[in-house]
Amino acid sequence: MRGRSNTQRSKKNKRKHTYHYSVITMVHKSAGIAIDSFQHVKADGFDEGRLLTVKIQPDRGPILFVSNVYNHIAAEGKQQQVLLDQLGARLLHTESLGHVHLAGGDYNASLFPEARKGYSNSRETKEADLRFQKFTLDPQRSVAWWTGQIKGGMFTRRSPQFAQAARLDEILVHAGNNQLPQDLEERSAQGFEFHIHTAHHGDSRLDHGTLTADLPVTLLLRPMRAHSSSRDIVDRKNWDLMKDSWRAHVKRAGNKTRPCADSMDELTRWVNEATSLLPRKVTKTGPSTRKPAHSSKIQRACDRQIRLLEREAMIAKDLVVDVFIVTHSMRQISTLAHIGDTTVFGSQAT
Repeated sequence: MRGRSNTQRSKKNKRKHTYHYSVITMVHKSAGIAIDSFQHVKADGFDEGRLLTVKIQPDRGPILFVSNVYNHIAAEGKQQQVLLDQLGARLLHTESLGHVHLAGGDYNASLFPEARKGYSNSRETKEADLRFQKFTLDPQRSVAWWTGQIKGGMFTRRSPQFAQAARLDEILVHAGNNQLPQDLEERSAQGFEFHIHTAHHGDSRLDHGTLTADLPVTLLLRPMRAHSSSRDIVDRKNWDLMKDSWRAHVKRAGNKTRPCADSMDELTRWVNEATSLLPRKVTKTGPSTRKPAHSSKIQRACDRQIRLLEREAMIAKDLVVDVFIVTHSMRQISTLAHIGDTTVFGSQAT
């Protein structure tokens, strides 16, 4: 997660106003204890709060470092480079310790510049993409990256207002001091592989999607399941609907049994009759069967539509001759059901 901020000039007095950034890394308690391991390192040359590295110490399993990144925009190239240099230094430090380092966030640059849609062919954008590519292809780091397989869509940022789409968010996994095979397929075969998913909410007011990574248990152990229990309690909502008939049933049941001579015993008899006729329900505590994030029916349908449209956009871009071919994606798009007011790429999703 990250805080919202920006640097802009006031139209009235032309003075520069700065809103401070603050990235936040949330760690589930079952994963272990999270410690800000680089809190003594001050931001020099880039906005403070754009980079946060935590050390996760689990109760069992290996130590893991996680860096949360929100880099400067392409027009702020010097600050972008300084932040990447600082991130690279942290990767080298954790590599010397032999620990895996996960670095994810909004890099404001793309490893897939050819997939950008609607962006101007500006020098700043090209330099930002090249800067990020050089960071990942650095000889000291390229031999230790895990293989990330992209699932569920290429683009992580969409701006329907400006008809823009690009992949600006990434999750990178650095294997520490392990020298991985040069061949990517061999890396995957040896288990140094993870899947990255992009979940799209379909809300045009929010330009970035949610990026998630399926990490193997050798890297991050699964959370232990909490203890579940059930309890039988009074259904007060149902009782409010039937309290008049409940009173009549209690009265009839109490009159059928023999009254007690002792007043306390008589009170207890009526209380037992009343409670035995109360409507009841079973409540459960602990793990639930809730669907994972971004797994509602409308979200799944919207994500499917987006992926089909992206596929068609990539096919159209690669066509040399302007010919019309009915593809499988087109046939799938023609059968899609209407989804309320959901917008995709600025148009109604149908």
